Amino acid sequence: MDTNGKYLTLNGQPVAVNGDKNLLELIRANGIELPTFCYHSKLSVYGACRLCIVDIEGMGIVTSCSTKPAPGMVVRTHTEQLRKMRRVFLELLLANHHQSCTTCGKSDACKLQELSRQMDVTNVRFPAIPKDLPVDVSSPSLVRDPNKCILCGDCVRACSEIQGIGAIDFAGRGSSTVVAPA
Repeated sequence: MDTNGKYLTLNGQPVAVNGDKNLLELIRANGIELPTFCYHSKLSVYGACRLCIVDIEGMGIVTSCSTKPAPGMVVRTHTEQLRKMRRVFLELLLANHHQSCTTCGKSDACKLQELSRQMDVTNVRFPAIPKDLPVDVSSPSLVRDPNKCILCGDCVRACSEIQGIGAIDFAGRGSSTVVAPA
């Protein structure tokens, strides 16, 4: 082991801390896959989906996307408690999603469906939050269905941070929150 103490323990194994942006990237660089929905390496950290949670000794359960790795950390990624919590978080995302998957054009390329299969979530115990919002077809280049939005924030951050426009943001509170123009 390094004499400078530049290691953390990841699932029982020493791993070098080399200035990684966050724990999620360090974990993935070491061949461990953690589920995420809202994380994008080119965008700011939002941490809304909570799927990338890890258990850090002395800190408890935290999101790996928003936690900077530090020497001496003892990190566990796939305990039974974490797996159960991830499934609940995914069910909550699904409950906030218009569930017309069989007729959706993204059905074969849907990250939400992919994560559901990976985590074996076949049933949502939480009541669906009814939405019946109009589909926005005002742009010739973009069709936006707010009924399928799970508020991951990717579009808001991409519009602001990549496009430099900032034309959309979150509006409303609680279950009435939507992504909308100003």
